[in-house]
Amino acid sequence: MKEDKITNRGKCFPLYPHPILLIETSGFKKFLAISDVHVGWEDRIRRNGILIDTRKNINESIKLLTNIHSETGVKELIILGDLKSSIRIITRTEWDNVPYFLESLSKLFDIYVIPGNHDGNIKQLLPENVNLMRTQGMEINNILFTHGHTLPLIGMNVEKIIVGHLHPIIQKEGSILNGNKIWVKINLTKRHFLGSSDKQKTRNIELIIMPHFNNVLDYYSKINRNTSGTSRKSKLPLLDNMINKLNWSVDKAFLSTMDGSIIGSEEELTELLY
Repeated sequence: MKEDKITNRGKCFPLYPHPILLIETSGFKKFLAISDVHVGWEDRIRRNGILIDTRKNINESIKLLTNIHSETGVKELIILGDLKSSIRIITRTEWDNVPYFLESLSKLFDIYVIPGNHDGNIKQLLPENVNLMRTQGMEINNILFTHGHTLPLIGMNVEKIIVGHLHPIIQKEGSILNGNKIWVKINLTKRHFLGSSDKQKTRNIELIIMPHFNNVLDYYSKINRNTSGTSRKSKLPLLDNMINKLNWSVDKAFLSTMDGSIIGSEEELTELLY
């Protein structure tokens, strides 16, 4: 298993129009990140009367990542949680397709899997050459990667946090974009005193919420999204903890489409996050 912390600084770039993040480290090493693959979700859609070939869907995902590998030359892949669909059990579909997915990609990438809330018993499905990281996540330079359902320690060196879990989609009734998955970037700030002095220091963290990788989830999100916006508890536990317990506050936010067009700001966060 690889170390969970790699020092120095890193930068992140969404690879529009794909739900893939490119990370460049200070040592010129590069990573790709995806989140919420949900292998086996096709079974749930099938129960709604829509027949989807799981293996075909997996092969399309493998083809996309193979093409990105060829275009970028990146040889490291982070899977940011919810690799499989069921929570505690392992379904037949997952037994058949999670190892296939990983074995196919391991020919191209060194793979790091950060468990999400749907990844119970995930270790049983991982080939030996796949790195299983801690549930709390992993750090690369100044970036913390975690699924978003846990409350990891946020080190003083962390300047960016990359999460999944939320499956963010735009909610604009009457718009052709309504129900489409999006990228979300939130700038968070926190002020604290320096020792016993009265001087304050402001710390900033950029939180990036990744769109889900499995396109089958688009259908489910459009018919099952709760838009009541009545709860004060965020659907993203990490963010809820940062705001309500660790005294972080939202400074700015940007919602962008899969082609990178900005379509919203912090005013739209309430319906998305609560």
